[in-house]
Amino acid sequence: MADLLLVAAPQVPATDAAADVDALLDAITAIKAQQKQLEQQLEPLLDALSEAMATGELDPSFSHNDWAFSHSLGRLTYDFPPAVRQIEQQLKAARDAAIQQGSAAEMRGKPFWTIRAPKSQQLPF
Repeated sequence: MADLLLVAAPQVPATDAAADVDALLDAITAIKAQQKQLEQQLEPLLDALSEAMATGELDPSFSHNDWAFSHSLGRLTYDFPPAVRQIEQQLKAARDAAIQQGSAAEMRGKPFWTIRAPKSQQLPF
């Protein structure tokens, strides 16, 4: 059996590690600001695309320069009558009770990051 040679990772001074994290966070926030700017530029273009589809100039699905475009109607929701909403409230109460009693198994989804710009800061666009 071959011997396993363990080499200790080089020690990075705390200031270098903090600088690395700061650089990482700076890069992320810069990209998020650019993303927001691009989304703001994209919104009126998508509205114009929807108008072109509504007038029959475009199909709901098509390709352009090897990019696939597909229009989605949005998430379907329902406004239920009062009797159904009452049953829903009863179900929510039963769920809350199961959580409090410990009979509901806790599950987690995929971890993710939420990154938001500060509300007081004007973004550079």
